[in-house]
Amino acid sequence: MDEPGQSRFFDTDENRLHYLGWNLEDEHKPILLFIHGFRGHAHWWDFIAPSFVSQFRVVALDLSGMGDSGHREVYDAVAPARDILALIKHLGSTPVIAVGHSYGGSRLLRACSERPELFQRLIIIDSFVLFEGEPFPPEPATIRGNRVYPDLSTGTQRFRLMPDQPITHDYLLEHVARHSLRPCHGGYRWKFDPTLPVGGTREADGESLLRSIRCRVDYVRAENSVVASQERATRIVAYLADGHGPIVVPEGHHHLMFDQPLTLISVLRALLA
Repeated sequence: MDEPGQSRFFDTDENRLHYLGWNLEDEHKPILLFIHGFRGHAHWWDFIAPSFVSQFRVVALDLSGMGDSGHREVYDAVAPARDILALIKHLGSTPVIAVGHSYGGSRLLRACSERPELFQRLIIIDSFVLFEGEPFPPEPATIRGNRVYPDLSTGTQRFRLMPDQPITHDYLLEHVARHSLRPCHGGYRWKFDPTLPVGGTREADGESLLRSIRCRVDYVRAENSVVASQERATRIVAYLADGHGPIVVPEGHHHLMFDQPLTLISVLRALLA
């Protein structure tokens, strides 16, 4: 976090999107793109992204309705993929290598299925993919995104991970929490759009989605994940034409950037070497 990313905005045909960039002036280097999970934002990668500036121009996107990006009237399974594709077009350098955590990983898969020529490789971290015939997972508790807190400190103390997990570095959680709030009349409120569908939107037939992906995909799983079981992760990799893994992070929980940040950096470095 000693190397904060540059905050930038750009306009699409649908709304205004925000991203963070590191080493953007080094135009001869390829792009490494990071996509956050549901209701997250680009700052979730602040303590991961700077580790890769020697090899890449590094970019972290705020998906629509999250972080500092604009909101939409309608959110569907394709909307985040359109955000990702719009950013790649804006950056003007392809193909990219992209890393997605949780919901962001599944939306990367969708973007890659839509425009495969824009992607060199994907790394998917503890993402859930739904298969045909399965019920949609239970919805997590609804978060009141329109609640106003009297000050930044109070709002930060109310920040919770979903799903919850042990935290080994409190200052990392506090950093992300502070960037999850925006000033408003009467205090502070969460940045995410309160009209976002609870749990996000996704395809009902994950097998078809996975079989459409032609580039290399590495799947990284947290050992103690409550989102992606070993069985599901193995099945995801099996349906990919060039799937690798699952690589299991020992003792890790779903939000690996909070409880196993150094191990996650090491895994990504090894994959990208």
